[in-house]
Amino acid sequence: MINSIKHCRRQAFAGLLTALLVPCLWPQMILADDAPHVRNIPVPETDRSIHCTVYSPSRVPDGPTGLVIHLYGSGGSHTEFNIRRPPYDSLRSLLSERGYWLIVPELGPKHWMNEEACAVLDVVIADCTSRLNVDPRQIHLLGTSMGAGSSLNYIIRRPGKIRSVAALFPMTDFNRWLQEAPAYRQRVEDAHQIQPDHREASLRNLSPLHHVEAFRTTSVFLLHGAKDDIVPVHHSREFAARLQAQGSPVIYREHPDGTHLDEVARPYQMELADFLTKPAPFKN
Repeated sequence: MINSIKHCRRQAFAGLLTALLVPCLWPQMILADDAPHVRNIPVPETDRSIHCTVYSPSRVPDGPTGLVIHLYGSGGSHTEFNIRRPPYDSLRSLLSERGYWLIVPELGPKHWMNEEACAVLDVVIADCTSRLNVDPRQIHLLGTSMGAGSSLNYIIRRPGKIRSVAALFPMTDFNRWLQEAPAYRQRVEDAHQIQPDHREASLRNLSPLHHVEAFRTTSVFLLHGAKDDIVPVHHSREFAARLQAQGSPVIYREHPDGTHLDEVARPYQMELADFLTKPAPFKN
């Protein structure tokens, strides 16, 4: 009986010690493939933290590694309606096998890459480069819908910081898109505190189509469904054409039957993984 009690105490102490050590050792943790965990990243000089869902590499490399940050669509979060969805099962596994961290930060359900969301992403990237041994030259964004437009907008705000970006059905001209999808106007304008007398100029500033010069050193992968009735396909077609015209590295894929659903990405899992993990400039 006494030995049994001692054994239980030793187990409890070992469990407590592990719980105390895990926050310090989390960069070295090897988790089961595709088993995410939640990490709270502290915001410097505040009492706030950023909730992130983290997918660890199946084996953490000895040297610097790469990072893919997923930005989800409108109404999503770091736990729902994001890269966890089945159409991305193969992509998640491939990134893990290739030694890449995959992180989904909580930015809010309708941030549209406003100033606060941009600052949060800065903190997440800084934390990962310092704590996860992420190579700052191997940071990549993967965005869907709102997250796709937001990932491109982050490049405009932070040119040269991101190695590559994969944008799935992005809006690239906000003035035109909010005429096509007026139900989203209030959300976008509230996120950026846009006033009616400066509306056109403010929305133009958010539009990747009018800032292609920011993508000269960032490789871009655009994927869009030809039958998308939420973000019409011309947003990707026209943006790809302008990137090509200035000689920027870009891949454009158009799914002939694709709509505004994650299913559009299913046939392109390997190509997306290759793009995000082998981001050297390439030719179509």
